[in-house]
Amino acid sequence: MATHILWQADVADFSAWLTVFKQDAKNRKASGIVDLHVWSDPDKLNHAVALFAVADLEKAKSFFDSEELAMHLERDGVINVSVKMLTPA
Repeated sequence: MATHILWQADVADFSAWLTVFKQDAKNRKASGIVDLHVWSDPDKLNHAVALFAVADLEKAKSFFDSEELAMHLERDGVINVSVKMLTPA
């Protein structure tokens, strides 16, 4: 069964963040992370939400916990990041 990750964060500019997010798809894919959906919050325009499917939970955790990703997010004005691992009941 696939595990899913619900990712949320406040971004400096949603449109700019989405462009960078799309460009980084190959790095997520290399970590076994598949993009399922990306949303913006209509009540908080610079709040991004993404849902991912994950084939290898340990690989995905390593990706989300990586120093490289942390520096990338900081540089791009991404704050208040929440990563929630979800498994089927």
